[in-house]
Amino acid sequence: MLIRFQAENILSFKDEVEFDTFPGKLCDSHPWHKIDCRLISALRLNPIFGANGSGKSNLVRCIALLKKMVTAGTMDEVDIDGDHADEFYFRLDQGCQDRPSELAIEYFTEGRMFYYHVCFNRREVIEEELLLVENTSEDDVEIFRRKNGVISISGEFIRGGGDEERIAGFSDAMSRIVRPDMVALSFFGKHYARELPIVGQAYDWFEKLEILLPTTSTSASYLPHRLDTDPEFAEFVNNFVPKLNTGVTRLAVRTETLNEERETARGNAAMIKAINAAIRNPGVPQLLMASQANQDNEFSNIIVEDGMLCKKTIATIHTTISGGEAEMNMRMESDGTRRLIALLPGLYAALKNGSVLVVDDIDRSIHPLLLKNLLRKISGSTDVKGQFIFTSHESSLLDQSIFRPDEIWFAQKDVEHATQLYSLSEYKLHDPSSIEKGYLLGRYGGIPFLLNRLDDLQW
Repeated sequence: MLIRFQAENILSFKDEVEFDTFPGKLCDSHPWHKIDCRLISALRLNPIFGANGSGKSNLVRCIALLKKMVTAGTMDEVDIDGDHADEFYFRLDQGCQDRPSELAIEYFTEGRMFYYHVCFNRREVIEEELLLVENTSEDDVEIFRRKNGVISISGEFIRGGGDEERIAGFSDAMSRIVRPDMVALSFFGKHYARELPIVGQAYDWFEKLEILLPTTSTSASYLPHRLDTDPEFAEFVNNFVPKLNTGVTRLAVRTETLNEERETARGNAAMIKAINAAIRNPGVPQLLMASQANQDNEFSNIIVEDGMLCKKTIATIHTTISGGEAEMNMRMESDGTRRLIALLPGLYAALKNGSVLVVDDIDRSIHPLLLKNLLRKISGSTDVKGQFIFTSHESSLLDQSIFRPDEIWFAQKDVEHATQLYSLSEYKLHDPSSIEKGYLLGRYGGIPFLLNRLDDLQW
């Protein structure tokens, strides 16, 4: 569960801004939305509303950036939609260019609560710390800390323990191995999970974190292989898809055998890259990225299985007038249908596995009634195990039958054009039955301040 997230001097966040999923003291609706995280409770549904350009998407991008930093391992590999991390400082104040950017997150996983903080200056990590939150009224327990190139690791978390000399020697070795452009949590989680099992546990949470941006979804990218090899997931998908009433009755996987020499001769760089990666990692699906020869909005994976080089592609199945089946490519489906399909892996992980799903612009290309009914279903279920955080413009979702007031957040720019985040629970609700009306009247902020400006256009 994501407990709270902080960002400073990054994208539209100038000074430190915090988003959290703490329940409000005065809110008692939807008690099943509160998840016990041992020391505290967290809310499992959190919509974030705001005007265009308010910065709500930047919150999701910052969470995605932190995930990428931890899972990629080096700052050179960190980017979001092609923009590198060194482009992300708050650009509307020239003084911010020379300040480091900071991201921090508190989260609960496998019975433990962690706090992770990283401070970086473009392509180098300046400070980094991982803490274990043992008691809300006491100081957190340091697992490791990194500052000015020196890493200190608490001996109690090193497997086998040892005397002070052994612990100091291990910390010194890590200080020399971990370069300034490397993220220590990533390095320890990938290469020293046996020696530092608690760090491996903290790292694994980031691997499982599901994030869907309007243009990217890592988990959806591997949908063909997942559907082909995971019967429980395939059953969930093909029970869910026809109920969306998009015309798709089920998803199928079309598998074709590839000839490496023939594909190489065709000169498709994306295909060649995926094939080479698949050959180096047999049994591991590789994403076939969009290219000149593959601009069809398909989800395709390249994989070596049983010694054969294969391409797996999603096909949508429709029912014909005569009652038969017609197979279509993903490029034939609407953007909304593709968007809903891209949601499925993350939705499954959140509903069934207790994962955290973060979605930017959830209402993009999805009909408001369909989206509202989907969220109503998720909200009303007491069996949902995970957490769902998303941004939206759709004011009809401001419905207390779906969300608790303390679950609803807003994003708005201040006088310095920096994003501020705040919860609806900070307001006294004049008419609790119509949060949407109050929102559209500007009572809670988070809406465009148009006034008469559009009337000034010389049309």
